[in-house]
Amino acid sequence: MSNLEKFDIEDLRNQIDKIDSSLVSLFENRMEIVAKVAEYKKKNNVEILNREREQAVIKKNVDIVKNKDLCLEVEEFFKSIMEISRGFQNKSLNSKKVLTSSKNVTVGFYGVTGSFSEQALNEYFGQGVNKKAISEFEDIFLELSYGKINYGVIPIENSSTGAISEVYDLLNKYNFYITGEKYLKISQNLMGVRGSTLDDIKEVYSHSQGLKQSMEFLKGYKHWKLVPYQSTAKSAELVRNKQDKTLAAIGSTKAAEIYDLEILQKDVNSNTTNMTRFVIIGKEMESTIECNKTSLVLSTTHKAGSLCHVLKHFADNNINLLKIESRPIKDKPWEYFFYIDFEGNINENKIIPTIELIKKNSHYFKILGNYRRDIVDIE
Repeated sequence: MSNLEKFDIEDLRNQIDKIDSSLVSLFENRMEIVAKVAEYKKKNNVEILNREREQAVIKKNVDIVKNKDLCLEVEEFFKSIMEISRGFQNKSLNSKKVLTSSKNVTVGFYGVTGSFSEQALNEYFGQGVNKKAISEFEDIFLELSYGKINYGVIPIENSSTGAISEVYDLLNKYNFYITGEKYLKISQNLMGVRGSTLDDIKEVYSHSQGLKQSMEFLKGYKHWKLVPYQSTAKSAELVRNKQDKTLAAIGSTKAAEIYDLEILQKDVNSNTTNMTRFVIIGKEMESTIECNKTSLVLSTTHKAGSLCHVLKHFADNNINLLKIESRPIKDKPWEYFFYIDFEGNINENKIIPTIELIKKNSHYFKILGNYRRDIVDIE
């Protein structure tokens, strides 16, 4: 390369550096104003996304481009800015909105002390929050609606036994949002009062999920009476209170420790990679730029191909579906709600039009949450 060529490229790079410096300054100014817009939207209950406004801004700026060969690039440039701005608005609101101290946060969990739900709570929130044990699934939603808790932790599906139908129905019934999720590897254990043996047992208590997950083991003791109970930890508490050698419970090692029970048989669950997914529910959507999973529920018209037509929008936009779960619609035989999880942030450019198309082609549509996907560790 000649000295002249070297000088020319360095000069051009210096010019770009100066322009970039100006762009950063202008970008900072823009984000400051974006944050003020977010505050206005929050106070006036206005949605973050205003599709018509965004399209108008993009068109206005494309129209003023002098070099018409750059129209496509300018359009893409402003689409990216809009996506960043939406994420920043969500981040700005969420960084200010919840609770300045975890001591002010009360989280409800399903079951009693020692339950798997409490373990999920501890792993998700840490030890600094206030905890409240709640014995029924729907009561978690009610406590949230009454303002007695800020969040709820509730199991929604298991890798061995599938979905917990009641929880799916409650997510649709109440206008709350999934704000997070936590996967736990579940080890079910048979436990009884101190001094009891397998030969003493006549009745086994556990949540219906705990019994189902341990069915292969339980088939070997057909003379035992299996009693579905409120939760695994509540079953351990019952056996402790009864102090009867003929009673046993299936639950966690933590529950055995808390209720001073002896583990008679470890790891009675049939699936060695037995996992339960828990969701965290709250009153408000808490979507931030880190959120990469979305849940929604919809129903379609009762016509052949309706669901296929809706799901096609995911494939057309290269969006990865993670789960589809169906639940019957009350008083409408053979019609269903479809609960769908997919990868993506609701503020992404490819997600926004997809959601709009799905909503347009659905008979019923509701976003259940946009949150950060938990990493599943099966080791």
